[in-house]
Amino acid sequence: MVTAFILATTKTGKEREVLNDLKEIGEIKEVHNVYGDYDVFIKAESSSLDNLNEFLVRKIQSVPNIMMTTTMIGL
Repeated sequence: MVTAFILATTKTGKEREVLNDLKEIGEIKEVHNVYGDYDVFIKAESSSLDNLNEFLVRKIQSVPNIMMTTTMIGL
């Protein structure tokens, strides 16, 4: 199992919409609005690095109003 921590920046004023959209994605275990350089903190789990890459490209990057993400893989 691969655990990823994803920090996302959203369009201004769209933080709540992004949070609600992310809550519908099965791989996501936690999602929080945060203050600072990023707007959303996401904890996700995937069965492999290949599946994580697919998840990031197909699901996270397709969420409307996400401008940028940074992903950290847990050890």
